[in-house]
Amino acid sequence: MEFGLFVQGYVGKRAETDPLAEHKALMEETEYVIQADKSGFKYAWASEHHFLEEYSHLSANDVFLGYLAHATERIHLGSGIFNPLAPVNHPVKVAEKVAMLDHLSEGRFEFGSGGGRGRTRSSGSCRGSPT
Repeated sequence: MEFGLFVQGYVGKRAETDPLAEHKALMEETEYVIQADKSGFKYAWASEHHFLEEYSHLSANDVFLGYLAHATERIHLGSGIFNPLAPVNHPVKVAEKVAMLDHLSEGRFEFGSGGGRGRTRSSGSCRGSPT
C-alpha cells in the first residue's frame, strides 16, 4: 500500500489574527512532507492556487517543490497541478519547470496538470477545467 499527502498552504481562520499565518502554514507543511518522507510515504502533492483567501495560499508550487526536493530523500513530489494552458502559463515554460524539478529531485517528480479553477485566466473568468 502506498500513502501520500496533499499540501496547499492551508491558513484558515488564523490569518485573521496572525500576520505570520501564511509563513507558518508553509513551514508547517514543509515539515509534514519531511516527516512523511522519513515515515515512508510515497507521495507529496502540492497545489497551485492564486488569489484565494479561503483555503490555499500556495501560489508557487514549483518553488515549494524545489525546496522539498532538497529537504527530502525518497518521497515523490507532485504538482497538483501545473496549468499548461497558454492564457495562464506558456506550455514550454511548464515543460522547463517539469524538467528542472525532475533533475533536482533525481527522478522523484510527478507531473500533474490540468486547467484548474480560479481567477488565473487572462480573461478573468472563473471557469473550471474543460471537459
